[in-house]
Amino acid sequence: MSPAAARRFGVACMLLSLAAALLLAATGAGEAQAKGDSHRFWATFRAEKTISWTEPRRTGHVDCYHRWWTSAEGRQVETYASTKPIKALVTRAGLNGQSIFVKWRTWDVYDEGSSFPMPGMGSIDRTASRAEDWEAGTCGVRGVIIDDEGRERDTPVPPKPTDCKAKRPAVYASFSPNGRETTLSVYAADDDQAKLMGRYRDCELQHPYEMDEIGWGSEVRATFPRKALFDPSAPVVRIRANKQYHQLFLVGTGHVITDGGVKWTVTLRRAGTEVIKGRRRR
Repeated sequence: MSPAAARRFGVACMLLSLAAALLLAATGAGEAQAKGDSHRFWATFRAEKTISWTEPRRTGHVDCYHRWWTSAEGRQVETYASTKPIKALVTRAGLNGQSIFVKWRTWDVYDEGSSFPMPGMGSIDRTASRAEDWEAGTCGVRGVIIDDEGRERDTPVPPKPTDCKAKRPAVYASFSPNGRETTLSVYAADDDQAKLMGRYRDCELQHPYEMDEIGWGSEVRATFPRKALFDPSAPVVRIRANKQYHQLFLVGTGHVITDGGVKWTVTLRRAGTEVIKGRRRR
């Protein structure tokens, strides 16, 4: 065999060995993805979001007969909770079990599950109050005002909390593992979407800029308890998150202090200690 032929033969052998190795790796990866450990749970959730704000008394518009003063405060509380436990099938699959999948309302590894996860009811309550009064303006004379009913007044109307009409939306909630963390998503049922996302037009609300005015965001992450979730000896697994917000911002000649908090818990109660070993159907 000539030197050139020998080199061609060596290259061909190397390529053949590389192709065989790639085929073996692909087969192993396919087997790892095809197999999975599935664990059965009963799932419930509870979530709460609070916003409070205070606007200390500050001066506003000034003219010859008036120097206006204003102050305000308000609070909103959103709570959501499960109405009943729901079946959840949590599966560990992929290379080294890194991929986590959750199916709702089923314990069958071959069932697609439901697109409607944990059902719940919500409550959105808000109160707000703003006070305004005035004193003598730049001319040194305290003038009168015309109230909403067209009457002259020389004294302010005492403030009272505004009835913001609490809302009770029906919701669904789910959690989505992403590596070492997970978030909770809460969204309204189709027929209650307006109740969850509608604004309170008769109530003002000041809130930290990182928080939504109303509705549920998924910005608050929790550590995903992977070890406990796939440990058959752990009867109950809880996923918890808690985040607090605080912000002060300027308004006119004064400032507004806003505080907020989001906390949620998903409780997974194990339905038996059997670990389901599954293989994808072909």
